[in-house]
Amino acid sequence: MTREFMGSKAIRHPISPLKLPRDGMQIRFEADETERAALARELDIRAVEAFVGDLRVLPWRAEGVRVTGRVAATVVQRSVVSLEPLRQAITEPFEMIFVPEGSKLARIDQSGEQELFIDPEGEDPPEVYAGHTIDLGPYLVEALALALDPYPREADAVFDRVDTDPDPDARPPSAFEALVSLVPRDDEDKN
Repeated sequence: MTREFMGSKAIRHPISPLKLPRDGMQIRFEADETERAALARELDIRAVEAFVGDLRVLPWRAEGVRVTGRVAATVVQRSVVSLEPLRQAITEPFEMIFVPEGSKLARIDQSGEQELFIDPEGEDPPEVYAGHTIDLGPYLVEALALALDPYPREADAVFDRVDTDPDPDARPPSAFEALVSLVPRDDEDKN
């Protein structure tokens, strides 16, 4: 996987897909203080006060694994308006499918086509894992990263317009105003 957070080292949570019960198994992941501090640094936010994953791991199509559940976090970001710390609660659904390396389920059938067609509304293809474990940590980090508000601000925050040039005649003309002055008007052509 080439996503930015697949190299994440802040959170590690390996699971074994071998011998999963038919009805699956529950997993609860809760980041400790050290993991939350590393995660905040990695996401470039002020703090991660809580980070929890409540997941269910199920067998999928004989050799695959399906992980469903939710990721919840309490984060502190800097408001883009006031620059003050802003605490936010995030809860996101989580669903991933994993298949072992070399699985036919991982391949996208192109029927001899040279171009790769991906349906943006369709399901994501399964993630491929190697060995006997799947590290859910980077996927949990990615889910949180995608859920973060890129422009966090207080609900009632507004930008105040600062007029740095109170006298409009004192400012130099814009490039468009200068171009308009170069175009001759009809009454000037007759002289």
